[in-house]
Amino acid sequence: MSTSAETIFAWVRVLDELTYYELFGIEPDASDDEVRTAFHAFCDTFHPDRHFSRSAEERAALARIFKRGTEAHLVLTDFGLRSRYDAHLTSRGQAAPFRVGLSARSQPPSSPAPGAALEESVRSAAARPFARRAEELIRAGDFRQAKLQLVMANHLDPDNAALEAALRQIEARLTKSVRPPTA
Repeated sequence: MSTSAETIFAWVRVLDELTYYELFGIEPDASDDEVRTAFHAFCDTFHPDRHFSRSAEERAALARIFKRGTEAHLVLTDFGLRSRYDAHLTSRGQAAPFRVGLSARSQPPSSPAPGAALEESVRSAAARPFARRAEELIRAGDFRQAKLQLVMANHLDPDNAALEAALRQIEARLTKSVRPPTA
């Protein structure tokens, strides 16, 4: 899709007023697949690599728009971030939309409510299924398999205090269950 310089600069002028949903042209109840499809369409239009022959000013504007789009994609595809974003939108009135200026890995870990699911403290969408499966295995009493799931979740969401604590607890349980041989 060909985007004129006028269109690019018009986007930049309204960029800070748009919610992530408006940026992608989707409804707030859009599914993950709808978000993904909208993001791909957004990339087809605004990805800087598609506009290498434009002026430096236009490329800078496109980079700003694309950065906001990747930020929107990050938030809208992460359950925890999207929930916080939606809560902020609901309570904001007419103020400017909430922005996430940090990558998912640099986000401070959220503090889930006591008794909340472990997956709610996961920042990375890729780690979420592993945290969920670990909790299922813990409830079933299969601590060895739960440990494997938590190792994967920790690998995909490093420096997550909640995941690290859960892994330490499982390792402690496994250590207690291994009895030293009697002489």
